[in-house]
Amino acid sequence: MQIMPKILIFHTSVGLGHKAMAENIGFALQQAGFTVKLADILQVEEGKLVSFGKGLHHLINKYLPWLWEFLYKSSWVADLAMPLRVKLASKHSGRALSLIKEFNPDAIISTQTTSSAAVSFLKAKGLYGGPFIITFSDFHLHRFWLYDNCDHYLANIEEQKKKMLSLGIAPEKITVCGITMKPRLPVDIIAVKAKFNVAPEEKVVLVGIGSLGIGFRMETLRELLELENTKIIVVCGKNEKLYEHLKKRAKHKDLTVLGFYKPMDELYAIADVFITKPGGMSVSESLKWSLPVIVTHQLPGQESLNCEYLKNKDLAEIKPKDLTGSVRAELSGHSIRKKLQFKLSQKDSLVQFGEPVVQAVQNFVAH
Repeated sequence: MQIMPKILIFHTSVGLGHKAMAENIGFALQQAGFTVKLADILQVEEGKLVSFGKGLHHLINKYLPWLWEFLYKSSWVADLAMPLRVKLASKHSGRALSLIKEFNPDAIISTQTTSSAAVSFLKAKGLYGGPFIITFSDFHLHRFWLYDNCDHYLANIEEQKKKMLSLGIAPEKITVCGITMKPRLPVDIIAVKAKFNVAPEEKVVLVGIGSLGIGFRMETLRELLELENTKIIVVCGKNEKLYEHLKKRAKHKDLTVLGFYKPMDELYAIADVFITKPGGMSVSESLKWSLPVIVTHQLPGQESLNCEYLKNKDLAEIKPKDLTGSVRAELSGHSIRKKLQFKLSQKDSLVQFGEPVVQAVQNFVAH
């Protein structure tokens, strides 16, 4: 019997998108027979330095978003910071090395730059000699995500590949796989609507605030509650403080406030429009259901660049001046949904269900 390779996938849980990408790729590989282990590098290497980094990232995003936008987009900041990534990783990679030795993977995949830096350090020191693969969870490319010791990149879009080629990365080191998604779960739409007290004739607007709750305006919620014959379902993710605030303050017969909800497929299946921020994974999850996306808020830095891609590819409506007007138009005409259904039916669709990434990993590990 053929022994399938073992794959270790490192991720972080900051922002949840990196973890979701790891889970999706891991699921696809497991379905193909691979032995897969997922590990959150921030939990593996938990300590003062890691905790400080997590806290600083959250603090800047929440209270100094303009600073994060500048840091993220500044080329000279990247030039200064990039040489420090692996040096910092040398201070918190010992437990990762122990995990690697224990699991003994045939390849490592990293979905976020913190874990990429740790694996890159281990490769540079000869402490790990196996294949090292990096993938992404956004619709753009940042130089900070790239490492000299990486053996192969799994890009989401052609634009990422073009950017890497312009930076001197060899074409044979890049495979464009689309955004890897798990298959849609079967959903009993009638039962789910009944669970949320949605009448058969009513429409549903789903609102995703994001786990950090940054950038969302309460005025947006007030505008949406003006819609006729429409239920509003707000998902706060793991932001418990925001969830409790909305549960206490935002009481309305057409409003349902949820915290962290699973399976999200239930909500995507019953929704007619999704109001959200442009996170790579949350947008891709909704596109999997051909669910029209309207972006009203965003994290600074990476998500503003995601907006550019979504707008250029006509995959989402970005910050309309008349939000309720845009929502009403989609609820009555379904023009965005029809357009998405066509785009996502194409062979080179952004959303893929694992075949490209499985083939890429199989080909790479075989060599």
